[in-house]
Amino acid sequence: MKEILQYKLFSWNGQAILLENLFIASIIVVSLPLMFWLFKKFVLNRYYRRKNMDEGRVYAFNQLLKYFVYVITLMLAVQSLGFELSVIWAAGAALLVGVGLGLQQTFNDFASGIILLLEGTVQKGDWIEIGNTIGEVKKIGLRTSLITTRRNISIIVPNSKITVDNVINLSHNNKVIRHDIAVGVAYGSDTQLVKKVLLECAQRHSKVMPGAFVRFVDFGDSALNFELLFWSSEYQQIEDVRSDLRFMIDIAFRKHNISIPFPQRDLHIKGAVHAHFNDRIIEKQDKK
Repeated sequence: MKEILQYKLFSWNGQAILLENLFIASIIVVSLPLMFWLFKKFVLNRYYRRKNMDEGRVYAFNQLLKYFVYVITLMLAVQSLGFELSVIWAAGAALLVGVGLGLQQTFNDFASGIILLLEGTVQKGDWIEIGNTIGEVKKIGLRTSLITTRRNISIIVPNSKITVDNVINLSHNNKVIRHDIAVGVAYGSDTQLVKKVLLECAQRHSKVMPGAFVRFVDFGDSALNFELLFWSSEYQQIEDVRSDLRFMIDIAFRKHNISIPFPQRDLHIKGAVHAHFNDRIIEKQDKK
């Protein structure tokens, strides 16, 4: 058995790589990730539950630990093959200098991924808005993050875009967001009745939380403008909630004879201009 383990596979830079080295490296590659998985399952998960840590923090901490274990595993496996780590680091440093300019954006994304995992300003499960895109963060990797939109479309976003651009985290401090619906009613409507009807619609919807209120926004050109402001923990289907409320408001307004006016514009023509147009018409008729 010992002779088999001492079998020479190949040589690299004067260093003989034995079957024994490959066997030890294989054990390291398999055992260390397995030990980390067992440690996470039976020790870390109990600690997370005891400390009542949120899902985003747990995910970030686990990701950082996983990357650390993978790096240690790789280093020990390479060393077990007989390679000197100092030589590998020197070669790696030279390689990074050589391709650093070409992969500058990639390194920026890697650094941004570490920042996201450490800071926790954007976490797994958060709903964020980047530009015109609103979606849920499904995964934060070292280079890219996976975001799923309300239309169930997956978007892969470079981490640097999340750390550099202005990002609205809809669920950063609280899982409940305030939304609003604008509605206008005709002049002469009972404003107190309008307020009552809007609040009743909000109270009847199952996904609207208590605490809705109505704001009298302004006296518009052709309508009295109101806003129904309500709280909801719904992110993915919030547009469906808005639609439901608009249907309910329309039915309730019809029931209470509250009308939503059409936009109106009055056009006034001054007498002198009107007379000028009449003269032009008479002149054309005379020419005929």
